[in-house]
Amino acid sequence: MDNQAKISNKVVEGAPGVCSKCGQALCLRKQVFNLTVGNTDEMFCLKCLAEDSQRQPVEVLLTLKGYALKRECFSKEWHRYQSRAECPDPGGCHPDQCFSQEET
Repeated sequence: MDNQAKISNKVVEGAPGVCSKCGQALCLRKQVFNLTVGNTDEMFCLKCLAEDSQRQPVEVLLTLKGYALKRECFSKEWHRYQSRAECPDPGGCHPDQCFSQEET
């Protein structure tokens, strides 16, 4: 199995794989973000989550990342992506912040 196939297999089983508003593909970490705010049937990309909360996508990422890393159930899923190289959308997301070592 090549690296891209391994990445695409790293998702939360049974969770939506695309944003319910805009249709953008959701990576594992975006699925985790949604789970932290109670979204299970409908999930949203960072841009749509940010629009709903009138914040910037990177601000939403850092806030939800901090929460996810403090909760074992979310942290376990979060760490399935072990390095920035596993980010499936480095051009359309914020991998520097997502994969930074500091827990916010």
